[in-house]
Amino acid sequence: MPDIVRAVIARHAPAAEPGTADWSVEPGAFWCHVVPGRAVGRAQGWKLHVPATPLSAPLVLARSAEVLVAHRAAFKFAASPADAAALVSGRFARGGGGKFLTVYPADDAQFRRLAEELHRATEGLPGPAVLSDRRYRPDSQVFYRYGVFKGVRELTPDGAFAARLTDPEGRPVADERNAWFSPPAWAGDPFPDRPAAPARSTATAKPVLLGDRFLVRGAIQHSNKGGVFRAEDTRTGAQVVVKQARPHVGAGLEGLDVRDLLRREAALLERFGHVRPDRVPGLVEVFEQQGSVFLATESVAGATLRRTVAERLVGDGGGSPDDRTADALVGQLVELVAAAHELGFTLHDFNPNNVMVTPDGRLVLIDLEMAAREGERWVLGATPGYTAPELRAAEQVAPALPPSVDLYALGATVLHALSGADPVFAEDLPRDTARPDERRLADLVDLLARDHAPVRRFAPLILGLTRDAPEDRWTLDRAREFLVGGRGEPTARPDAAPSAGEHPDATATRARLLHDGLSHLLATMRPHEPERLWVSDSFGETCDPVAVQHGSAGGVAVLARALGHWDAGLRLPRTGSVPPVTREALAEGLRTAAHWTAARQVTLPSDPPGLHFGRSGTAWALLDAARALDDTTLEDRAVTLALGLPVRAPNPDVCHGVAGSGLTQLHFWRTTGDPRFLDRAAEVADGLLDTARRTPEGVFWPVPEDFGSALAGAWHYGFAHGVAGVGTFLLLAAEATGDGRFLDAATEAGATLVAAARSGPAGALWPVDRARHLSDSPDLARHWCSGSSGVGTFLVRLWASTGASDKPVRDLVDGAARAVRAGRVTDSPATCHGLAGNAEFLLDAAALTGEEEYRAAAELLVEHLAAQAVLRDGRLLVPDENRRTVLAEYATGLAGSLSLLLRMRGGGPRAWLPEDGPAHP
Repeated sequence: MPDIVRAVIARHAPAAEPGTADWSVEPGAFWCHVVPGRAVGRAQGWKLHVPATPLSAPLVLARSAEVLVAHRAAFKFAASPADAAALVSGRFARGGGGKFLTVYPADDAQFRRLAEELHRATEGLPGPAVLSDRRYRPDSQVFYRYGVFKGVRELTPDGAFAARLTDPEGRPVADERNAWFSPPAWAGDPFPDRPAAPARSTATAKPVLLGDRFLVRGAIQHSNKGGVFRAEDTRTGAQVVVKQARPHVGAGLEGLDVRDLLRREAALLERFGHVRPDRVPGLVEVFEQQGSVFLATESVAGATLRRTVAERLVGDGGGSPDDRTADALVGQLVELVAAAHELGFTLHDFNPNNVMVTPDGRLVLIDLEMAAREGERWVLGATPGYTAPELRAAEQVAPALPPSVDLYALGATVLHALSGADPVFAEDLPRDTARPDERRLADLVDLLARDHAPVRRFAPLILGLTRDAPEDRWTLDRAREFLVGGRGEPTARPDAAPSAGEHPDATATRARLLHDGLSHLLATMRPHEPERLWVSDSFGETCDPVAVQHGSAGGVAVLARALGHWDAGLRLPRTGSVPPVTREALAEGLRTAAHWTAARQVTLPSDPPGLHFGRSGTAWALLDAARALDDTTLEDRAVTLALGLPVRAPNPDVCHGVAGSGLTQLHFWRTTGDPRFLDRAAEVADGLLDTARRTPEGVFWPVPEDFGSALAGAWHYGFAHGVAGVGTFLLLAAEATGDGRFLDAATEAGATLVAAARSGPAGALWPVDRARHLSDSPDLARHWCSGSSGVGTFLVRLWASTGASDKPVRDLVDGAARAVRAGRVTDSPATCHGLAGNAEFLLDAAALTGEEEYRAAAELLVEHLAAQAVLRDGRLLVPDENRRTVLAEYATGLAGSLSLLLRMRGGGPRAWLPEDGPAHP
């Protein structure tokens, strides 16, 4: 599409003033930026958006470019039809959806001229409404909002870069991209003669009546494609669910959008209702209102299968239903799929989110919009982990596939129903070396079958339904025969996969993951890239490039630890065809990464205090690298950085705030013996005593409500942002300084966590924050960041420090260990929210209590982590927390897992806790 703009510029060039025809057209990864020569852009102001569908995008662009080039206005647009399609996806962020073309007027007068001319040029062309903006005129395709044009990016207190607005007093403020029109109060209105935009009330909203019939009682969810609402049918008094489909969202080149899908769902519900009304919600009405299509259905009591399984995991910790429940679940899942096939439809998107479980255990199909008759051209969306290979290979809009595609989804859904596992695997690359999906799934089933009796019972069914080749999959008739015992004998696993009981050597697998992971870190480093040392994802790209969480410090710390282990005698065996990692390669890679990090750090605008999102982790990693390399110049730079870190700041937590700075001061004191660091750590601790807030529920360190952070107002229990993390620092500060006040505060933090714990068969779990302390939600956390793993990390140290005499604390350590063990099936491999961080806590518990069962549990978690591994260029690697790719970063990617594997193989302390090295009284 950039050629469309170039052609428009070429037509206008002869009429341009001499020397002013020098336009810049710069296609990027997503946006193409178009800027006239000698343009003087504003930092902020009123901007225009013109939406488009993939089908209308070329015409919208051509007509808009004629206007914009004639007025020499800067603009950007989505560079390809695929990018235009992404902007109208139902999953795109509501605040940014539909913004195909953005215009940056030179001043408000040009803004008003362009709004009118673009309105006339694009009138009648299709495109979704832009929810963050105000529409220029009724039914116009031009929208506007106040925002940043090219503001200087600032590093926010949350450790991410953002272009900020400047208010009239010169203060930086957030450029909010909400899903409603929300200009700053001081921005005024560019059209003062127009009626003011209605204010979005924060008070209780008036009830909304949809279709002159359905009184909305609340929202179940909001997304770009529309809302899903609980409502009352005013004609019957019955409770209903109303789904909305917004115009042009989900549009593709074939002209379909989410409204067509919702109408299809209504037709299928009507069809099912005549034949199998017990298998789907009853259709109530389909109607249109303000361009959107709405579908009202009977409200099905209960929860989705996914939610039901999550509640079971929290309830009993085992994750497996009893035999009778398992038989009923699996039998009904088979019959749900059979019901659709008997009506002649392929479901395409059968998964645990699209099955409701009623209070009496009956299963009901929901969200049928992807269903179609074989061969009918339709939208073939599906859910990762529940998608047969032939469906993954199909175009988004293509002839509907045979019913055999649902058999794969059925087998994967049975596995989830019995264990909670999501069979999601990152893609092996290159493809010609990829392992068969059925082999990877069979390995997972083998692992689960060890301690999940229902998985062991139903393994032949699961593996039979999930064969890669459609013709090899079990039919529904064979599945039924298996369920009644006619063919219940075990079947062989797919070729090249070991049979049950013949498990690969876990130690050898861990060694390969460690070797190949370090090799990958060294091979993918980009020292000549000025912005980021390792590739990140879309969110990570916005974050501090030298921090621990998504930046280079995590990789530096891991390489420093690996080099230290090597010098202590650890060797990494060569695996497969991957060249061996040598000491020379480790040392050179560490030197390169550390010096890149040190150089990049001085170019950044500030040094926030946090350990994971701030500079504390950067300083820590540089010190460890300097010691491993015997580089005194680098150590001097690390010391200078650490001495400049804030010891007083609004955020008290570990990840973003001063508790993280305090931990780093203690690490520098232990490593260097410099008393300045111990004094600074004590100053951090004194400040935390001053900011402690005591309530009937215990002591907390909340983030101030007026602090410019997404965490403002948070009262968290966990390690990353709350009581457990601050308590850990205070405990370690007490041990270092001998100050009893710090120990008293740490003990008080422990009492707070004891009071907040919810203990049961699933172990000890904690709510994320004080506000949800009494909640019965299954969304209780297990992870290092906000749950059992991080709380246990503190409590086991508190128990060990206070003479091992506090039985409630010791019981909760065991309860936290049981909770993270129970999560082995469902958790991602990551450190922050997954298996690597949970296994680190279990190793802590083993070391501090002397109980080897904790180490055995850590090894089990690592087996589950290894089951998610992916092959990339011959290397066996731990994927990121989304299980879609491999990222080098620490908290959500590879580096954190490598830190765990190094500790398991070579020993040593927990990373990022100042307990190693000599203490200097």
